[in-house]
Order: sequence, then C-alpha cells, then structure tokens
Amino acid sequence: MATIRRALKDVASGKGPRRPQPSVSSENSAELELLSLPNAIPRQYPPLILIHLILLPAALILFPQTPIPDLPLPPPARGLDKPQHPLLVPITARPVLTLAWACFGASILIPWWAGSLRRWAHDGTLGSRSVERRLEGDPYKRRDIWNAWVFTTYAALALHVVTILFGAPFIEYVPHTSTLTLLVALYTVFTPAYVLGPPRIGLPLLVAPGGDPLVQNDLWVRIFAERNTRTPPERALLYPTYGAFLGTWFGVIPIGLDWDRPWQAYPLTPAAGASLGYMLGALLALVINMVLFFAEADKVGSSEAANDTKGNKRKETGQKKKLPGKDE
Repeated sequence: MATIRRALKDVASGKGPRRPQPSVSSENSAELELLSLPNAIPRQYPPLILIHLILLPAALILFPQTPIPDLPLPPPARGLDKPQHPLLVPITARPVLTLAWACFGASILIPWWAGSLRRWAHDGTLGSRSVERRLEGDPYKRRDIWNAWVFTTYAALALHVVTILFGAPFIEYVPHTSTLTLLVALYTVFTPAYVLGPPRIGLPLLVAPGGDPLVQNDLWVRIFAERNTRTPPERALLYPTYGAFLGTWFGVIPIGLDWDRPWQAYPLTPAAGASLGYMLGALLALVINMVLFFAEADKVGSSEAANDTKGNKRKETGQKKKLPGKDE
C-alpha cells in the first residue's frame, strides 16, 4: 500500500510514473503497475497540452498584429460610436488576413501536438523517451504526414460545401469561407488523420498503408460516430474535435445580432468559436483522463491495502497457533 501511495504522490507532483527499468524494486513495481492501467497517462501529458493551449491563442491574437508593408489598415466600416480596443483593430479590420494568420499559426502548433499524441498512441511515450524514439527514426512518418495533409485538404473542401449549404455566401465571400473551413479542418481532422491514419474510402493522392481497410474505418466510426473511446489518446482526439465543431456552430450566432460591432464580421466569430471549442475540448479530455487514471490507481491501492490486511491477519493467526506449542 505504501508503495502505491508513494507512486501516486510522485504522479501528482510530476515525478512519475516512469518507464520500467530492468531491475524492478518494490517502488518500481508499483509504478509499473500504474503504467499498466487501462487509463494510465504519462506525466508529460498535462504540461504538454497546457503549453499547446497557451501558445495557440497567443498565435491567433499576436500573428494578426504583424504589420505588412504597403498594406495599411482600412478605416472601420461600423462601430464608429464606440471605438474598440487597439488590440482588436488589426484583427477585425481584415477578417480574411486574420483567418490566414490563424491558419498559419494552427498549421505549426496542431502538427506539433499531433506528433506528440501520435507517439503516445503508438509507443506510449512522451517527453525525453519520445525524443529518443523520434531520433531512432520512423519509416512511416513521411507517409503519415502526407496523408494527414491531403486528408485535411479534402476535409476543408467538404466543409466549404457544407458551410455554403448552411447559408454562407456562395460567391461573394469565398476567401472568407475557405480560410474558415481550413482552420476548422486543422482543428478537427489533421490530428486524427495523423495519429490514426485517414479512413480508407478510396480518395486519390492518399498513400494506402497496410492492414484491413474495414478495421481502419471501424476505428473512425467507433471513436467519432459512436463516441466509444477506450484509451486516453482516443479521448484526446475526440473531445477537441467535437468542441471545435460545436464552437463553430455557436460562433455563428453573434453574426446575426444587430450590435453593429467590428468583431461581428464574418467569419471572425465562427473562427473564434472553433478555437475556443477546440481548447475547451482538449482541457475536458485532460480532466477526464486524469480523473479516470487516479480513480483506477486509488482502486488498485485499496485492493492492495485489503490484501495486506488479510496477510497480516493470517500471520497473527499463525503466530497465535504456535504460542501454545512454545509454552509446552
């Protein structure tokens, strides 16, 4: 029991659990037992996802502030009665350029997090051990990156059509809709396509890996259609995807309000909703994964404590039986 509690304390303080070593002591065996739990998470998962969620909004806000030579900010077309904050002026003045900067930032940060999640899903490693595995080389990395980007492009085109069917202008705002759907596709499609591989539905330009296509398609259906997640990496894929879609949906609502504010310009609010929903979904996955892991670890600790109590009682009973023989 003490070893389990010590291992749990190390996990809470960021010191464990660690990868098993060749020589297994009692404390290492407790850590190994924690790692073998179905909902075990590496200690690097919380700080990595938090860093990702800090850098993402920073990029979305700061990149549009970049001055572009020979491209001055246009004068505001609405909201003249109440000037907005200077930080929002470059963001709301040119919505298409703002979304282009957002796609640029997401195209850097989303693949970085997707690579970490892919190594966690495939090898169960993050942090320094993950870097060691990466340095050893991955023969399928280039293929998987290519497939992820190609499938994300297909998804962006499909989302463009869906957005038009839901009421977006067909011709007038094509750049606005294109940048919005590309951003949503990066949030929702790139990471699953890189971690799991894209579904096998016969799309051109995709490099088909080995394995049964039916198994690959059933994996996507189980996670994203049936919402049946079995491991922490699967939850880290599902919740941000649903969060981004729901955020995009609810982000459309402010456009129709008669507030006449510059930030209501299409497609700023759906993009902001997608970003916020993605981040909230990632935080929800982190919380649920940690709760399930600590619940399982506590259950293991309780069962070990019960076994220790039974063992002590058996020892006491055996000693009491031996005492009369010693007196004689």
